[in-house]
Amino acid sequence: MTKVNKLPTTKLWNPKSFIIFSVFFSFLPAGIMCALNYGRSGSQKKKWIFLLTSILVFIALIALLPILSINTSIIFFSINIALGIILMFAQLKLYNDHIQNGGKSASYLFPIIIGLLIFSLSAASILYSIYVPKNALDYGENHLFYTNKITESQAKKLGDYLNSEGYFTPSSKVDVKIDKQDTLYILSLVVEGDYKSDTSYVEPMKAISKEISKNVFENNKVRIDLCNDRFKVLNSINVD
Repeated sequence: MTKVNKLPTTKLWNPKSFIIFSVFFSFLPAGIMCALNYGRSGSQKKKWIFLLTSILVFIALIALLPILSINTSIIFFSINIALGIILMFAQLKLYNDHIQNGGKSASYLFPIIIGLLIFSLSAASILYSIYVPKNALDYGENHLFYTNKITESQAKKLGDYLNSEGYFTPSSKVDVKIDKQDTLYILSLVVEGDYKSDTSYVEPMKAISKEISKNVFENNKVRIDLCNDRFKVLNSINVD
């Protein structure tokens, strides 16, 4: 009986695409494709090693970048490129042998979907870290967030003032944020309702701004930003 040579039915992703995915979606989709390639080739141990390592490194990178005093976009891009290249070279021989044995390339629909999902989640995480600082002081159910441009003592002085003036109460659940640009202090207040067409709140907010400037920030100007619950600015109130 004549022996029949069967062509491999398993399809692998071309590792040269890992760099492209790393540029546009981060190295995580490339790491997932690399891991699945190993799994489809019969190496389950390498599959789980590459999959778990890619996920853990990605989580660590997202967690560390916001606290580093560097240009995060440049370093994030550089790390993605470097890891994409490493993943590519790790699988070039595997893929070339696969093609030489009659194998075919896998469709990119699945990794593109994964890449878009990861990109969306990463963007949401970065935006959240931009608008909501990690530093916070609690006054019951009320929270005062402050950026790295504000010292803890300055934040506490503001929080104590808001508490003493009745802005924070035992029954309220209020979130505020304080930031600084040069000598300008920016107080962000979480609000609800139509604060663009209704202007009746402008004068009271200007009065609050002047009081905080005088009693907390040594007469430096204070701008009040009205924001949504993620501190994205809806309207700004400047004091002349």
